[in-house]
Amino acid sequence: MPSQPSIPGTVLFDGAQALKGYALNRMCFSFNSADNRAAFKADEEGYMRRFGLSEVQARAIRERDILGLLAAGGNVYYLAKFAGILGLD
Repeated sequence: MPSQPSIPGTVLFDGAQALKGYALNRMCFSFNSADNRAAFKADEEGYMRRFGLSEVQARAIRERDILGLLAAGGNVYYLAKFAGILGLD
């Protein structure tokens, strides 16, 4: 397997990260629906439980910690949906 370049401060999104972030990314994908975005805003904790987020992922959601979400397996494309709900850059 070819070696991956190392860029300080980045998280390589590989198979292990994809598995770790499955629930988080599935939740963020659900934000394609306006009804789901509204449901998240109405009850963030319940919405996260519905998708089975880990405590690390849930804490990063609560803290709006995008870098923490990347480290917890978040895919940048799906996290953009979450950031868009909150108006985050």
